[in-house]
Amino acid sequence: MTKPLSYTPDAVAARNAAIMEQPPRLPANRTEAVLAPARAMMAQIAGAASGQATPVPDEHIPEMLLTAMCHQELFERVVNVSLQLLKNPSLPLRDRQLVILRTGWLRQIPYIFGEHVSVSKKLGLTDEDIEQVIVGSASPHWSEHEKALLEATEQIVNSAMVTDEVWQILAKSYNHPQLFELPVLIGQFSTVGYFQNVLRIPLSPSNPGLTAR
Repeated sequence: MTKPLSYTPDAVAARNAAIMEQPPRLPANRTEAVLAPARAMMAQIAGAASGQATPVPDEHIPEMLLTAMCHQELFERVVNVSLQLLKNPSLPLRDRQLVILRTGWLRQIPYIFGEHVSVSKKLGLTDEDIEQVIVGSASPHWSEHEKALLEATEQIVNSAMVTDEVWQILAKSYNHPQLFELPVLIGQFSTVGYFQNVLRIPLSPSNPGLTAR
């Protein structure tokens, strides 16, 4: 039986190693038949922030994309949801990143957590913010709204629910589209993390996984 996740330093290091230091379970496909649609998809992903497709050299197309393209039709739909959340978010960017980081940490997904530490810092989150995301909603670092946001993330990850108390705090600041987007965001980044972890897809050299700070 699978044991519950542990967040001790030794357990986190073991989790990182179990995913990042083991051979991938499916191969990345670098044939032209896969590279051609992968280039177009990667250009959309790379240009998500600017809204303009940004060509990426073949050597910079990540292993994850070339592996997941084994089921191109399905993966394109997964990517389309991610692009919607990244290009046209209704949530404030800081809030979005706090949710993604907390989700990646709670689910112990090296790819998601490591990538989004880097993204979050570019968007203005501080080293202290990153450290306190690991602590979660119990940290005194957060405003009332951010504490509720992280608590909602924890509740959704752990029980697929949100208490009325937390919902009411979020509803003070969020409109209906934002309240809908929150659980979708958590679900989407959990989904990406599931296949990343299960398939043990290699991370980029710049992504240290769960040790990112």
